[in-house]
Amino acid sequence: MPRLLHQLLVTLVLMTGIVAHQIISRKSVPVHTFNRCESEFSASCFKTTTSPISNVFLPDADFPATFKRFKTFYGSLRLKARFNSVGFVEEVTPFPMLPYGVPESAAGKSEFLGYTPFMREWKFAKELPFGLTDIAIDQIKHTGFSPAMLDGKPVSQWVMINIEFGYNENRFASGCSTIEVTIMDDKDVRWTGNTWVHRDRGCVLI
Repeated sequence: MPRLLHQLLVTLVLMTGIVAHQIISRKSVPVHTFNRCESEFSASCFKTTTSPISNVFLPDADFPATFKRFKTFYGSLRLKARFNSVGFVEEVTPFPMLPYGVPESAAGKSEFLGYTPFMREWKFAKELPFGLTDIAIDQIKHTGFSPAMLDGKPVSQWVMINIEFGYNENRFASGCSTIEVTIMDDKDVRWTGNTWVHRDRGCVLI
């Protein structure tokens, strides 16, 4: 139940930001800025193209063997990434779990003190254990997709990616683990699903 509540709260915050952004953007002429985000990732980097990324395909992912000691574990990670114009994912890096539209430079200051890209057991953390961040970044780097299009030409598009790790393998549960990935631009969710490699074997609760 706490994990379900966490997912609901994260989704609510993201969708509230998206709606607010749509209301604000209606009052000004949209500007496409796909290649101006090297110094800082902010709302100005999050412009929807005529046709966003499509045909997204994520490779499976798994927990390292060292996770057997945990029995249960819940953690989450936010990434930013650039899906370039030739079908490759570039510049995949952790991004603080700030409300939508708040620049990365605001993390660690004022009301956003303590905000990080990582959460462990529903609390902000400095990192995730046992290489989960590297596993997530490698998975995203190997994502397949069709590039976004602008005026009939392929262009790069920045996206936000939320990854939630739910490890639940013990004497009371088997096959119930999840690695939920959600890829979003400034308008909508472009892909979401459980990518855990053993997801098809079925969850058995005792």
